[in-house]
Amino acid sequence: MLLYRMALEQGRLRPKAAAHRLDVPRAVVRAAVDDLSRLHLLRPAEEAPDAARPTGELAGGAGRDTEYAARNPDVAVTHVTGPIEARIQQLHRESERMSSHVLAMKPVFEESWHGHFTRTPIEYLTLPDAIRSALERLSATARTEVAAAHPDVPDPAALEEGLQRTTELTARGVLVRTLYPHSVLTHAHVQQHLGRMAELGARVRTTAHVPDRVLIFDAGTAVLADHGSSPGDGKGALAVRDPSLVRFLYRSWESAWESARPFTGSGDDGSAKDELRRSILELLESGMKDGMAARRLAMSVTTYRRHVTELLAELGAQSRFQAGSYARRAGLLDD
Repeated sequence: MLLYRMALEQGRLRPKAAAHRLDVPRAVVRAAVDDLSRLHLLRPAEEAPDAARPTGELAGGAGRDTEYAARNPDVAVTHVTGPIEARIQQLHRESERMSSHVLAMKPVFEESWHGHFTRTPIEYLTLPDAIRSALERLSATARTEVAAAHPDVPDPAALEEGLQRTTELTARGVLVRTLYPHSVLTHAHVQQHLGRMAELGARVRTTAHVPDRVLIFDAGTAVLADHGSSPGDGKGALAVRDPSLVRFLYRSWESAWESARPFTGSGDDGSAKDELRRSILELLESGMKDGMAARRLAMSVTTYRRHVTELLAELGAQSRFQAGSYARRAGLLDD
């Protein structure tokens, strides 16, 4: 900046004289002059204002202290950014050309994909990428409704992925309805996630027990967990397109939805927590083992036992079965 100011104030900048005046090595001044020249803020004084600049101090001849003149920054910036902007425009044209070539195959893909779905009533999806691809494709083509049920708390990555799909679906006017067990409301981050879904226009309800994970698209295709009873390894999924099976799954889901509690996002989840408490008392009365009861309620064994301990203390019971019996006599389990 100091050299540029000197060039403006003196009308000319001589690197050798500038180094002497500033009492710095000539190499330092030469490097600074080269930087300013590359930015087109300095040009050899004998050149026309917008002419191409020879590089280095040898432009004026061997041994000669080349003079430099300052250039207006408005002019310099056109020299600096012009090639970059030209390259951007070239890349933009290339991007449009490549996009046109790739999207030309879309009708072929659509026809093949639709034909595959029509021909395959049940498809085993054994790889995570295949499951993700199927869900993305079904979400992208959904027109009226996506109905989902989740039996436990998904990991944060799955929650974020689901939120992105919900955002895209609701933006297109697709109805999104999701069922969760009451137990997920004990997790603050899940409540926050459900609140964000509700803000997008999705409808969320909770119920005592969600037996399995399922997503139903337009009441025509269902994707459900594969627990290893088929060629999958227990970590995959099934895409079901058989009309009778999908209708059965949808009716079962609709029945659970009708009896579930709406999540309003207001933070008032007392009713759902009361139902969770009732479910635990019913399981205590039945004598179900802790591990099985925890799985049924989609919570860890540690969390389930913590709830049980609190209920035992509240009821003054000495055993799990006694707690269920006390609750029945107190009318806590009446319909």
